[in-house]
Amino acid sequence: MRWFLGFCLILVSLSLNIKAKAQDLDVTEIVATSDAFAASPSDSTRAALLSALGAYSGEPTVQSVNAYIGLVMHDVQNQDNEATFESASAATAHLQPISDILPKQYIESRFVAAVAQFNTEQSPAAMLEMAHVKGFTRRHKDSLGERPDWAIDLGWKADAWDMAMEAFFESVREAYPSDGERRTIIDAYRTTEEEVVSRLSESGLPYCTGRMIQRPALRYPASKARNGKFGAVILGLELDADGQVINPTVLASVPVEEFDEKSLRVVGKWKFRPDDRNAVGVTCDLQRTNIVQPLVFQLR
Repeated sequence: MRWFLGFCLILVSLSLNIKAKAQDLDVTEIVATSDAFAASPSDSTRAALLSALGAYSGEPTVQSVNAYIGLVMHDVQNQDNEATFESASAATAHLQPISDILPKQYIESRFVAAVAQFNTEQSPAAMLEMAHVKGFTRRHKDSLGERPDWAIDLGWKADAWDMAMEAFFESVREAYPSDGERRTIIDAYRTTEEEVVSRLSESGLPYCTGRMIQRPALRYPASKARNGKFGAVILGLELDADGQVINPTVLASVPVEEFDEKSLRVVGKWKFRPDDRNAVGVTCDLQRTNIVQPLVFQLR
């Protein structure tokens, strides 16, 4: 069964020195075949570039990294899953030794490879690869000790893909990696420093306990059913002082934009009901931000 969802992300080019000593390595053939491929993309020029990259055994250079990224970008834009899996997997292996220097390019390549693997083979192994992406993006910090925006964004995309893959395997009743298997991979990326999540509102009160009243109910769009669409949407939202959902935004979705409009429209009408209304504003606070609401769309 072929399930093409498209890609959420395109890799970027580089213009920086990776390692000074690497610049002395012979990358003449890579540069020549890369230029030929860029000037006239075809099966033959692509094959020549792949061959040159495969024959190169030196350390990554600006030229070799740019060649891999250009190749992956081309395959992604052509929506060729098999070619993308091939090029993105090779790019991931090439970038792995310098993942500390180019973390964004490395983990984006790994993400793209996992998506392409799933789209090509519907392989459960893609879920394990996506767990590595989730673990990496949650652990990665920049020079200031902060998670960069690209890591946060890619982390949400990886979460959405993981949810969508699980929905697919459940719908076709095929086995897939357990939560425990995926959690083990993600936890392996943890450092000794754990992020502390505040459980208090700005007023200093804890947030009220209760439940979200999901009315109207979010139903699978009938217009998608005949196409056999599966997907996931991750929303960020806030609650006002009355518990009404406000400012819902899409953090990530798979397929991109397929279910976004309906999700925003329906969830925007939901309301949080506290367990004890008399406690609101006295011993707990109803108003809050940074709420994450995952949604899965699948036919059962």
